[in-house]
Amino acid sequence: MKKIIISILAIFSCVMTFAQKNPAFTKDQFRDDANKEWCYLKRSATVIGVPFQRKITLVTYDGSLSTGNAELSFFYGKDMKPVLARQKNWLDGWIPIVEYSWNDSTGINYQMEMFAFPLEGQPQTESVNFVKITVSNPSDVSNTAFITAATRGMLDDYRSDFGNCKKQFSANRVMSMEEDNVAIDGEMVYTFPTESWRKYAIDGEEYTKPFFMKDKGIDVQTPCGSVEYRTVLAPHASKSFIFKMSLTPTDQKSSLAMAMKSADYEEYKAKTIDFWKKEICSNATFSIPEKRINDGYKASLVHVMLATRTFDDDTKSQTDGVPYQAFFLTSAPQMELAYLGMGRNDMAKMIIERAVKQQEPDGLYFDRSLAHGGTIPAAHGHILYALGCYWFYTHDRAFLTKNFPSIEKAVDYIRTSIEKDSCGLLPPTYQYDNEMIDGHYASNNFWALTGLRFAIRMAKDLHHDSIAESWTSLEETYHTNILKGIEAMVGKDGYVRTGLFSFKTGKATKRGFPEFRSDCDWENMLLVYPTEILPKDHPYVTGTLRHIRKGYGEGIMTYRHGLHLHQYITANMIEQYMARGESEQALTDFYHLALHCGSTYEGFENMVWPWQDREVASFCIPPHAWASAKLAVLTRNFLLCEMGGKGGMEKGRDLYLMSVLSEDWLKNGDSIVVKNAPTEMGVISAKLSSNEDGATIRYKADYSNAPDKIKFRIPYFKKLKSFESDDTHAYIEDDCIVLSPSFTRLDLKWEDKNDKFKDNYAKLLEGYRDCNVFVGLKGEDEWPDIKIGKQFLLKGEKDGRHDILNFDTVRKAFLYEMDRRHTNHEIPDFTKYPEVL
Repeated sequence: MKKIIISILAIFSCVMTFAQKNPAFTKDQFRDDANKEWCYLKRSATVIGVPFQRKITLVTYDGSLSTGNAELSFFYGKDMKPVLARQKNWLDGWIPIVEYSWNDSTGINYQMEMFAFPLEGQPQTESVNFVKITVSNPSDVSNTAFITAATRGMLDDYRSDFGNCKKQFSANRVMSMEEDNVAIDGEMVYTFPTESWRKYAIDGEEYTKPFFMKDKGIDVQTPCGSVEYRTVLAPHASKSFIFKMSLTPTDQKSSLAMAMKSADYEEYKAKTIDFWKKEICSNATFSIPEKRINDGYKASLVHVMLATRTFDDDTKSQTDGVPYQAFFLTSAPQMELAYLGMGRNDMAKMIIERAVKQQEPDGLYFDRSLAHGGTIPAAHGHILYALGCYWFYTHDRAFLTKNFPSIEKAVDYIRTSIEKDSCGLLPPTYQYDNEMIDGHYASNNFWALTGLRFAIRMAKDLHHDSIAESWTSLEETYHTNILKGIEAMVGKDGYVRTGLFSFKTGKATKRGFPEFRSDCDWENMLLVYPTEILPKDHPYVTGTLRHIRKGYGEGIMTYRHGLHLHQYITANMIEQYMARGESEQALTDFYHLALHCGSTYEGFENMVWPWQDREVASFCIPPHAWASAKLAVLTRNFLLCEMGGKGGMEKGRDLYLMSVLSEDWLKNGDSIVVKNAPTEMGVISAKLSSNEDGATIRYKADYSNAPDKIKFRIPYFKKLKSFESDDTHAYIEDDCIVLSPSFTRLDLKWEDKNDKFKDNYAKLLEGYRDCNVFVGLKGEDEWPDIKIGKQFLLKGEKDGRHDILNFDTVRKAFLYEMDRRHTNHEIPDFTKYPEVL
């Protein structure tokens, strides 16, 4: 009788233990650990693999591998707690090998590594996931470690359903657990070390033989096929366990299955490291002393590359990553420029060739992924601009010659459109996305004018002089029409609205959205860069930036009038500040852009409530590749940026060298390095080395088309005492040292402006509080109810401290303000508003 009772208790104990396997974390467990990598999102997600996989492996906030076909999840400790790997990091800050470590209540240390790489002799599109979990006993007495691995279809918690998991884990499928692997209908899901302590069919029921899933009540979220390891560790001893999982379950007798079983973990980890170092560091490189920013640039390039796919018909394409497994033409310029900036012309060419294939018979470059069923000119100018970027960077004459007829058709589309349209603009559109208005989108026309200017440059480069002359006349007419459209709708504060001339918003539109979902700022602020629609000091530029900035939340742009944060469109504002020479504001916003990334620098789109819980909606999770591309391009543009001459159509196209710098990058002995970087003008190398009295810049260029001038902007926090250069005609203008393209040396002597560091922390707090707050809706049309923000400081917040404006200062100010608002209950209730894209 006693033995029976003990057995029942043992079974009951197992059931109780495994019942906790679905993640059920407390709020305290999501607190930031200052000793781990910063992670804005409370539920973070990242990816592993290589470019052009058919599917991607998502690494979730709870440390699971999710492929869309199955998940591999991990649990630890005697009570089998689910892993919480929120603040995970990539190896060296940017190589996509996930690292995470933690301790259990008994003192056992757990270290997890994850990566994905194709096996030798196997399809390069079908990477295999490798996981190593190492348990260590740092104490002077023996201790016991517990690790469990389990599979399931897909937990409905911050995952992206991009596979066949419901089919894999359906009622009539049979699961088996061999000596070293779990299989479904003979297809291997994952492999495990053979020395397991126990195997479980489902929670609390040990495995004895193959079973139908319906017989165990398994659905797509049920953990099953579990293996548990119990390891007694001597003092200071450790042990590792290695698991492997294919992207798609594979026949147990296939060559891939055999290769998986024999693949050496350390060998493939070394291959992964070598692969990514060659991909990211072999061509153009940028080096910045602030590690968070330096790693973020390289990690962003990795994220863009991991968003490429090979489809079932073997075509290859760029996508926007986990939330959007499609090709969007509107994101093409930043995706392409990220690749061009790192010297990967092949990847850039793939993007622009795919875009050109989407040209309509009338010449429109048509973004089918964005159109929502209609035909709209949303990306027409984007692709003309991207075509120009590819040509100016690569000078691939065969490509330009081949595609010039397409460019001619595209320009004819602009000409025909503005001749037919009563306003002389591209056709008006319905509420398709982004700005959400009915009418003439400002952004569509801004981009089309910019693309037209690039087309004129391309025509001139091919010596099509008569065509270029005709297009130049068209440009003058079109620019005039756009300026008239701005004047017709500009606000009293100089704010350039989302539409030109008249347009409809909210419920008056064809789609009838409520007002708070309509008339959202998007690209209407692109007035200076890259469009050069208006001079940089024009009052409408100033008014637009001020107006939109008033709607910021947490230091970045918001969407739907303050209801949601929108991370990556903040880059549009940063570009304008950069082009206007407002380096401090550009840098402040840039740090906030970086702040709103996950621990592997993954960016998100929107669906995050300002000053709330840092949770993105589960159907729009990161990584978003467009966000990564924008961060990468911004970083490059701070160090090298082409501006002026109406997009280079006229004289005055300059190269800005290191125009936005942080004090954290100019410490004595530090260097900022640009090596073999492609530009519109040619390949550039430069090095800024800081010393006690100032800095030296050494510059080398291999020009294909020399800039008019090189401009080095004096950092906003420095007072220039003197400079010397081998360019004897160098001079200062607009806070820039202006140099001829032939210069190679610039020696600078400067000192800090004391007032530029004073109260940086307090200024950040004032900036947060000066912004408006979305507090609800009003009226039948559901207009946004906005509380006007006002600057203020509390006692002790302004103490004259000289804080460097860097990532750590911004993070500190943000966390302080978040805590203050929650403590004082200054957070509106957003939960009643629907989560909609």
